Amino acid sequence: VPEGLRGVLNWFRRRYRNPTVLITENGYSDDGQLDDAARIDYYARHLNALLTAIVVDGCNVAGFTAWSIIDNFEWLRGYSEKFGLFYVNFSDPQLQRVPKASADFMRRVISTRTIPAH
Repeated sequence: VPEGLRGVLNWFRRRYRNPTVLITENGYSDDGQLDDAARIDYYARHLNALLTAIVVDGCNVAGFTAWSIIDNFEWLRGYSEKFGLFYVNFSDPQLQRVPKASADFMRRVISTRTIPAH
């Protein structure tokens, strides 16, 4: 939950004297749909909590990465769960990649340095 992300960043800040933190592989799985509104909501809420932790609480966060840029093999779930911002057609020999709605959302986050309304 977003509040948990903010909470754990503040715990690190207090417990370890505000170390530099890099958040990797933060994401949301679904069935691979291109209109992945739930993933967009997940990222918007978590990025807002992250921004609050940085600006209001003073947490030292160096970066945040999505999990994952493309749908891929997950060790416990194989190809059944999809985390990517881009859909991968695994039945196509060319492994065609198609941007999901969340790819555009994250493009806007990166290009505007803001969290767009969704």
